[in-house]
Amino acid sequence: VFANCSFATTEEALFLENVARQYILAQFTEKNDNIRYNIKVSKVDRNRDFGGKCSGYLSAKLLTPEIKKNSIVKIICRRKNNPYSIQIPVSIIVQRATIVASDNIPKGSAITQSMLEKKFVNENLILNQSITDASSIIGSKTKKDIRAGDFLKISDLCLVAKGDVVTISARSHGLEIKASGIAMEEGKLNETIAVKNIKSGKIIRALVRSANSVEVVF
Repeated sequence: VFANCSFATTEEALFLENVARQYILAQFTEKNDNIRYNIKVSKVDRNRDFGGKCSGYLSAKLLTPEIKKNSIVKIICRRKNNPYSIQIPVSIIVQRATIVASDNIPKGSAITQSMLEKKFVNENLILNQSITDASSIIGSKTKKDIRAGDFLKISDLCLVAKGDVVTISARSHGLEIKASGIAMEEGKLNETIAVKNIKSGKIIRALVRSANSVEVVF
């Protein structure tokens, strides 16, 4: 009898912990394949008798107006016999996708898709220069040796080298114009560099957007 009671109490505690976890996850309604939420739920007392699962009479709510990284979920059972409420602390770890090397990449290598993989890490550990979009660096060249598993950073890569022929894009009022140019200097992702328009000979300033591609921003 004691063993059965102990099992039931543990089962109820796990049930309530899962209710708290699912309630928090349900608050994140926007779908984003580059974000994951790791919900850590404080343990519910295994020695407390909740009188069985409160199916059909259970509700949950936050004790704060909005979700914080450390929040409390209040679960209320409104059944007539043996009603109860419990507050369960939860912590929320936001994990964001960032690009890492899938293998060792020697200095001077041209980046291909097979060299990269997506890894979800705690957003607090992601550096400002970390790469989140693999497509933006395909074709760029490494400025240093990169080890397997290392984060790829903007400063590690050269998307445009001095003397490279680049595509110049300019957008205005829904229209896009493209031209060919020659890079007058080296450029990293989102860095402004001087580019010479091959046709007009005019030197302009443009943002590096991807390998051998720059954009004039009006």
